[in-house]
Amino acid sequence: MNQSRNSYLTWVNWIATSLGFCLIWLCTITMANAHEVASTRLSLVQRESSHVSATFYVSPQDFFKPVLDGQITAQTVYVHLASLDDAAFEDLYTKAQTFYQQKISFKLNKDKQAQLSYWQFATWQSVKRQIQLDLAQQLVNPNMHAHIEPVQFSVQLTGNSELSVVQPKLPSHWGKVLVIASKPQQRWVDSTESSQWIKF
Repeated sequence: MNQSRNSYLTWVNWIATSLGFCLIWLCTITMANAHEVASTRLSLVQRESSHVSATFYVSPQDFFKPVLDGQITAQTVYVHLASLDDAAFEDLYTKAQTFYQQKISFKLNKDKQAQLSYWQFATWQSVKRQIQLDLAQQLVNPNMHAHIEPVQFSVQLTGNSELSVVQPKLPSHWGKVLVIASKPQQRWVDSTESSQWIKF
C-alpha cells in the first residue's frame, strides 16, 4: 500500500515539475520576443529656462541588468524577478536606484554639469506587481503580442544659467535610447470668456 502511494506521489511530483518547466519555457520565449520591440526612452521637458524634467522609461530587463547575477540570461530574467521574495526584490530595486543615481549625468555648455535633484522612482511593490502581471498575461494568452510595461523614473535638472542644450551621459548597457525633447507652450485661458483656440 505504502509502495503504491509513494509511486503515485512520485508521479504527481514529476507531472508538476514538468508542467512548471513547460510554463517557464513558454514564458521565457514569449517575454524574450516581446523585449525585442521594447526601446528605452528619455523624455526631456524644459519647464523654465533653467529647469528641465527628465523621465526615463526602461524595460525591467535593462533596468535590473547592472545588479543581476551574470548567470541570469535574458530569457529567464522576468521569471527570476517575478519569483523573488519581497525582501530580495526590494534590495535589488534599491541597488538599481543607487546605480542610476550614480551613473546618469547631464553636461551643459562650458563643461559644466547640471544639478540633479528630486529623483523619483515607482515603489518596488508596483514594479514587482507589474512584472508578475505581464508574466501572467503571457501564461493566459501566449500567442498575444506581449507588451512589457517599462520601469519609469524621473529627475529634475537645474543650472545657474539657461539650459538651452544638454548632453546626457547614460548607462552604456541601454544601447540606443529614443530621446524626446520638448518645450511646452504655456498660456492662460479665461474660462469665463468664450472658448479660445489653442495652437500647436
